[in-house]
Order: sequence, then C-alpha cells, then structure tokens
Amino acid sequence: MLAIIKKSWEDFFSLKMLILNIFPVLIGVLFWGTLLFYFNEDIFEWLKHLLPTNWQNLSDNKGFFVGIGNLFIKSLLYILLAFLMIILTLIGNVFVSIFYTPIVISYLHKKYYRDLQIDSFGNILSSMGYFSKSFGYFLLFAIILTPLYFVPFIGIFAVLIPHFFFFKNTMLFDVGSSIFEKSDYRLILSEHKAKNYQITAIAYLFSLIPIFNFLATLLQTIIIARYLLEIKQNAN
Repeated sequence: MLAIIKKSWEDFFSLKMLILNIFPVLIGVLFWGTLLFYFNEDIFEWLKHLLPTNWQNLSDNKGFFVGIGNLFIKSLLYILLAFLMIILTLIGNVFVSIFYTPIVISYLHKKYYRDLQIDSFGNILSSMGYFSKSFGYFLLFAIILTPLYFVPFIGIFAVLIPHFFFFKNTMLFDVGSSIFEKSDYRLILSEHKAKNYQITAIAYLFSLIPIFNFLATLLQTIIIARYLLEIKQNAN
C-alpha cells in the first residue's frame, strides 16, 4: 500500500497530470465559490431550520447567557456550512473525475503496464449513472443522520461517514469498470473487501487536508487505478 501511495504521489506531480488537474480545480472553485457568495444566507437559513426547535427559539430571547448560546449556535452553523461546502466540492470533484479517469488509466497503462490487457465494461454514461445512484444514497443517509450534525464531535463523523462510502463506491466503480470485465470486477469486490476499504480509506484521507483537498481527487484516482492495475497484473 505504501509503495502504491509513493508512486502515485510521484505520478501526481508529473507534468501531464498537473496540467490535467488545472481545469477541474478551477471549475470547482469557481462554481462553489460563486454559489457560496450569492446564496450563503439562504443556505445558512436552511441550516437554521434543521436546528432543534428550542435552539431556534433562543434567538427570540434576550440575556447574557442567551447571547452566549446564540453565539455558540451561529458558530456551529458556520462550521457546518463550511463542512457542507467542502463535501459538495469534493462530490463535484468526483463527478468531474469521471471524465478524466480514462486518461489517467491510459497514462498509467502506457508508462507501467504496457503488457497488461485492459478490459472494461463501463463508459462515461454508466459511471454517471452509478454516480447518480450513489449520490442518492448519500443524500438519504445524510438526511437520516441530520440530528447528529449538531452533536459536538459526533457531528463531524455524521457528515464524513456517508461521504466516505459515496467516495469509495463511486471511485471503485469508475476506475474498476474501466480496467476489468464485469465478472472480474465483481470478483475484486468480493475477494478484496478489506484491501478495498484500506486503499480507499487511505486515499480518502487526502480529502481531509485543508486546501489540498480541492486538488486531491486526481491523486485519489491515480492511487485507486494503480491499486486495481496491480491486482490485475498479479492475477495474470
């Protein structure tokens, strides 16, 4: 695993991959930055309606301790808003990665795995369909876990855990469907469950690094692609 991360890191900083990463990052920052700039108050008000009723009623009362409570609630909401924007940006980056995954796999294949036959059962449309399905599940679990968002410490995991499973399932399908036949891909999912969780969890950690997380999706794609190519090579 460490060797895969090290080599993927080196590939990430190759000229071709750096150029490939420029436009998705610019598009993501521009889109979400514009959304937050123009609609931050509306989003903030929507988050306020998710608060417990007694918390919402605090704003109608006056007093020193009530003021401290309101300050705490507003701080919590802004933290949650920041997390929400980061998660949405990362989801957008995963969607954009659908379009450059074939380029990444082709790059790795030509550079390291020339003798390896690449099979595939997926395409951009199937990856977009799977993305939509996984995003639907993510929204469902995000709504179910809403009451936990306002519990200190636990709220962070309530946000991150559904996103991790969305990331894991979507990225594995997007990359795996571009490398394996359908039957072989299903075999990978069943026979390498622990390693699949391990490599995607390691890749996911890059999403938690401030600032760099806006650039990390390409690196994560390289890591998962190299991991699956290694499995394919070792199976031959």
